[in-house]
Amino acid sequence: MNKIKVLLVEDDPVWNEYISETVNREPDLFLIGTARSKEDAIRIAGMLDIDVVLLDVVLDGNAADGLSAALEIGYISKAKVIMLTVMDQTEIISEAFGNGAINYIVKTAIEDIPEAIRAAYAGRSSIHASAAGALRAEFVRMKRNELRQSLTRTEFEILRFMHDGHTRSAIGDHLHITESTVKKHVNQVIRKLKVRTGKEAARKAKMKGIL
Repeated sequence: MNKIKVLLVEDDPVWNEYISETVNREPDLFLIGTARSKEDAIRIAGMLDIDVVLLDVVLDGNAADGLSAALEIGYISKAKVIMLTVMDQTEIISEAFGNGAINYIVKTAIEDIPEAIRAAYAGRSSIHASAAGALRAEFVRMKRNELRQSLTRTEFEILRFMHDGHTRSAIGDHLHITESTVKKHVNQVIRKLKVRTGKEAARKAKMKGIL
């Protein structure tokens, strides 16, 4: 039986031993090596034929090392990268996937690591539950920012006034523009938010979290 060759990159001796034992217990997995730094991880990944890398996000106290190691390993090796961490942080998870990681597992879910290795080897990006919620939150944040940035400053101000119940005439007075100009901006807001009325636009903006 061909075993899945795994490289473990972990600088904490306790976790290194614990995860190594977990991998070695599986008959179809083979721990081909271990590394404790970004530099060693990249060197070994470039030398050996590795299928999956278990890569700690924080190496030598620095999350940037683990994240940049994922990017560099993906550049020099065909190995699939699974990020390991004790933290469940949205920004780190998002960047890990952006750097080519195929999965992200919190170390306390160590029992899920063997199956994650098998899925990664098969090319399946089986997002672990520890990452799914954070990824969804990041996606929502990005879509919210995208919607907010599609509005000009004046359009956003008008939307806020509409939400507060001001008439177009009152909005014009507040912004020192004509009512017809307010109407043009309102129509733009309606188009961008894909609704039918200004009232619907204000309600949707509130529900989307941009007001």
